[in-house]
Amino acid sequence: MELRDYFRVIQRFWWLIVALAVIVGVGSWVFRTPPPTLYQASVRFTIGINAPAATQVSGYDPILTSYQASEYIRDDFVEIIKSDAFADDVNALLAQMGAGDLKVSKGNISATIEKQRRLMSMTITWHDATQAQKIAQAAVKNLSENNAKYFAQLGASGATVAVIDRPVVVRVGASLREQLDIPIRVLLAILAGIALAFILDYLDTSVRDARDLEVLGLTVLGEIPRGK
Repeated sequence: MELRDYFRVIQRFWWLIVALAVIVGVGSWVFRTPPPTLYQASVRFTIGINAPAATQVSGYDPILTSYQASEYIRDDFVEIIKSDAFADDVNALLAQMGAGDLKVSKGNISATIEKQRRLMSMTITWHDATQAQKIAQAAVKNLSENNAKYFAQLGASGATVAVIDRPVVVRVGASLREQLDIPIRVLLAILAGIALAFILDYLDTSVRDARDLEVLGLTVLGEIPRGK
């Protein structure tokens, strides 16, 4: 089949392709479920560990050792912040702060490490901006005051957490997947319409031009052009 034959099929069934794309596009828009409004409260902080001085060890640099220990403990803190235990402790602090109706899970709290700056950031995702602020405050308080319970090797003093940015609440925009959902549906409908057009053309046994007769082994002596 030549390219002009492909074009002829699409030109013949263009209405089917367009109709299917319009139906899918309009239906997806009308029956779509709007994503819930979410807010994120982000806070940046540093974590430090004070290594005890060792006067009897030669070549020992307490400052360098503190930096190295802080580097190692940072990765563990990311997993601790995303755990059920940390979420439970945040809920306990929220109850003490008079916000016992708020119950967060580990899915609402995330943490990352800024490798280039050696800083950490914690993000709270919630459906209400004011409540997200309260949860972030409770999470920071738990991180600062109760981190020793997660790391027995640090002793009773735990790590030193210094907040360098107050919690900032911003609204979460639509994800790329949500933005492309309807366009992708329409594109798939167009492709499905094109495939259906070729199937209908294949099943159609009627004679439409001279080439259809030549395929049957008949000789065409003349052809009356289609009227405009």
